Amino acid sequence: MSRSPRHIVALALRIKGELRVDALRGALDEVVERQEALRTRVHYDEADGTRGFLEVLPAMPVPLAVHDIPETPGRSRDDIALDLLDALNQESMSYLDAPSLRATLHRFDDHDAVLTLLSHHLFNDGWSVGVLRREIAACYRARVTGVPHALPTPRPYQEFASWEEEFLRSERAESARRYWKDKLAGAEMCTLPTDRPYDPATHGPSSAVRNFTIDPGTLAKITESAARHRCSVWHVFLAAYMVLVEKISGQSDITLLTVNSGRPSRDFYNTIGFFSNLVPVRLEFDDCTTFLDLMLRARKASTDAQQNQLPLESILEMYPHLLNGSGDPMALPSGFNYIGSPAEHEDTGFTTSVEPVTAPEEQPASFRRGVFIWTFLAVAGGDFRCVVEYEPEAVDAATVDRWGAEFLDLVLAMTDRPDQVWNRR
Repeated sequence: MSRSPRHIVALALRIKGELRVDALRGALDEVVERQEALRTRVHYDEADGTRGFLEVLPAMPVPLAVHDIPETPGRSRDDIALDLLDALNQESMSYLDAPSLRATLHRFDDHDAVLTLLSHHLFNDGWSVGVLRREIAACYRARVTGVPHALPTPRPYQEFASWEEEFLRSERAESARRYWKDKLAGAEMCTLPTDRPYDPATHGPSSAVRNFTIDPGTLAKITESAARHRCSVWHVFLAAYMVLVEKISGQSDITLLTVNSGRPSRDFYNTIGFFSNLVPVRLEFDDCTTFLDLMLRARKASTDAQQNQLPLESILEMYPHLLNGSGDPMALPSGFNYIGSPAEHEDTGFTTSVEPVTAPEEQPASFRRGVFIWTFLAVAGGDFRCVVEYEPEAVDAATVDRWGAEFLDLVLAMTDRPDQVWNRR
């Protein structure tokens, strides 16, 4: 996990309706009091850069800056909200800052504002953003109405380490180790070819991204088709990716790193913190005949991996070279990330309207360089995005555009014709 001050989680909320700044300030303070990750510092042994300890600080106020935004000729309020989100994504934050929550309220007027929230990724992740929104909303409503909220008491973040240590001594963990020892024998990480040799010493300051959009109607069609076969959209995406990889490189036995919420125990569902875990999924599909065969293979492989989830560090103890890649500068490893819709996090409103500000396209986000990251996420308004992050010095945008178009074509083909025989390279 990167300790870079640029490794941040940024959230901008457009708030319409009457807003009491005192209640908002009190709500932010209460969330930090409830969620110890947001008032935690990580102290590292800088000699080796890995060992360290947590320092949990007492409850503390969240500095809430309030700025009035003047009307700007030629710029709509929606445009300015996007500018605020873009500026937020360019900010930095030390992992030693406390609290690890920086808030600014930008007011167009008394009934229209943008609340920006920034935290370090060491103390926040995708799941936690939903928890944060839900807690701010509940704590705000409690202050405005005088009715106490009914939020469950979150289990302290630091207790997860103890829970995980106990889990790793359990028979369930031992069974998972047996599964991975067998499943990953002879496995190689999935790679995609580059257009030019990749040299980490010469890459630019940032990776690049290409965005591909699935409209709400098409996504509903994909979801319905998948459900008829007891599959999910995720399984369809994995199946389409198998065919794409086979077409591009001829591989029919691939191992992907997938991003998981990292909360194997429900005890931590209401806890803010960095829990995300990388889970390998091995897809062996040379014996699959139809698109449906591929979807069912993806479903089984993904389900088995989740049911046998271990911290990635435990898997690397068995296979220390799993992430090393082939060493070929003309091929880079690839990973998958699925981010759920913000709508899945209920009770996040606290005035007339509270909605996340959504950029028209995703920007580079990965702090691991030299990889292809395929991310799938729902955005406000119902659209669904497939975002491919890549190294522009080694790969042409036209190459990624071609792959993205072929991937979406395969997803639609699997949706319309699941019994079709898939054509090998």
